[in-house]
Amino acid sequence: MRTRKAIPEVLAHKHIVLCGDNMNALSIIRSLGEVGIRPIVILLQGKNVSLVKRSRYIGQLVTSPSFNKSLEILYTYGDSQCKPFVYTSDDNHQCMLDMHFDEMKDRFYFFNAGERGRVTYFMDKNNICLAAKECGFTIAGSEVLKRGELPTSIHYPVITKTLNPYEYGWKRDVGVYYNEKELAEAYTAMVSKTLLVQEYVEKKNELSMQGFSIDGGKIVFLPFKRQYFRFTKTTYGSYCYYYTYKDEDLRTRITQLIRNIGFSGNFEIEFIEKEDGGLVFLEINFRHALSNYASTIGGVNLPYEWAKATLKHNVDDLVPTKNYFTAMDESKDFATFVRTGKVPLGRWLKDFLSADSYYLWNSRDIRPVLSFYWGKLKRKLHKDKLSGE
Repeated sequence: MRTRKAIPEVLAHKHIVLCGDNMNALSIIRSLGEVGIRPIVILLQGKNVSLVKRSRYIGQLVTSPSFNKSLEILYTYGDSQCKPFVYTSDDNHQCMLDMHFDEMKDRFYFFNAGERGRVTYFMDKNNICLAAKECGFTIAGSEVLKRGELPTSIHYPVITKTLNPYEYGWKRDVGVYYNEKELAEAYTAMVSKTLLVQEYVEKKNELSMQGFSIDGGKIVFLPFKRQYFRFTKTTYGSYCYYYTYKDEDLRTRITQLIRNIGFSGNFEIEFIEKEDGGLVFLEINFRHALSNYASTIGGVNLPYEWAKATLKHNVDDLVPTKNYFTAMDESKDFATFVRTGKVPLGRWLKDFLSADSYYLWNSRDIRPVLSFYWGKLKRKLHKDKLSGE
């Protein structure tokens, strides 16, 4: 794949990725790297298999022991004359910047909604659902409940979610329950103090869109829709397809929602597609999404295009190079569907080999791939050794 180099106006600025060691951060670094931007990476140390630090596209790597230290390091790069661009890979880092909006606004370009705490407010799933309803989106019936409380105004089956994506139980406490007994029993193993309990919507598919907004929602750019070949009841799928579209009504409502929030930055908006084709709004991620690198394969480099549009206060005539392409989260897809016997190995290999983009595999940046699987092998050998003692 041949990619155009970044324009000089964008290259003149520092580019900083504030992240943990995960595939989302890796995809941002790869997208920037492919247009000639070697970002500064402020990496929060963790116990994950090493991915980010192995990338060939990093210009400077700085490790940090804590979120507060990461913020302290970030401030040393602040420049009011030539503001660095800051890219976040997860909700915790995004929330941190949002809560320090006043200290950041004159020294950095970063994802924000124009005032301190406003992005964090709309990370709350109930708040964003209510805002989406005001813009004409359908939302599922829901109640905000303390752990242990049973719903009184919605119907079973229900799905439980943490209110905020930066809370400890945001993955652990997701589940579908068909009656009061099942929900009451599930509460005993949950860790979240407060949950959003929604009516579960039987889905034909899931739909999401990744893009960016500038100048508080004045311009919103959404190049592709994304849907899935396979998925589970409680999680998004791991093998998906992207396509261009001309649904102007949907674009208009999304633009109005982003404008009402006042958001500037990269984001992802998510829906459930019902059996009748109707869409039920789920949430917005006010950051890069895990699969954002796939858009780069499709001809729209979202991190770079946001930076360029931010400087120009306009979006160039961006025409995707592909109208349809596929992407696979290969490790998750294998574990979820092949190991459980839901998809035969032969069929999965055919899907893998025909995919246009991958969450991990990248022949131009191979060291993170080797590190990932070497780390998995070492952990398995260590586990086998302990079990044999």
